[in-house]
Amino acid sequence: MQGKTILENFILSLKLIEAKTLVDGLTKDEFENYILDLCYKSESIIYYSFVLDLLKSRETAFLHYIASIILAHPLCHIEGAYQAAFHHAQKAINWDEDDVELKEFLLFFNAIPDKLLNDQEAKILAEKVLKK
Repeated sequence: MQGKTILENFILSLKLIEAKTLVDGLTKDEFENYILDLCYKSESIIYYSFVLDLLKSRETAFLHYIASIILAHPLCHIEGAYQAAFHHAQKAINWDEDDVELKEFLLFFNAIPDKLLNDQEAKILAEKVLKK
C-alpha cells in the first residue's frame, strides 16, 4: 500500500521519472492494481497521461492493455473513452497476438452499447480464444 501512495504522490506532483523508476520495481499485477485503484479513487486523467508517457518510452502490449482498462472502466464517462480504449486494446493484441487474455478483453467491446467490435469480428475472435 505504501508503494501505491508513493506512486500517487509522484504522479500528482509530476515527478514522472521517479514514478517510472518506482513502476520498474513493481510486478505487472502490482502496477495494474495500483494504477486502477488510483484511477477509481480520483477519476483523474493524469494516470492515463502517465501510462501514455510510459508508452512513449517503451511500447508494450501490457501498457496498451493498462491504458485500455483505465479508459474502459474508471474513465469510461469521458467522451470518446471507449473508442480510445478499443484502440489501445487492438494495439495490445498487435504487440502480442498470442495472448488469450487480451483477446478475451477485446470481446468486452462487443458487449458495450457502442458495440465497437461488431458481432462478426467478435465471433471470429471468440473462436480463436476457444481454440486456445
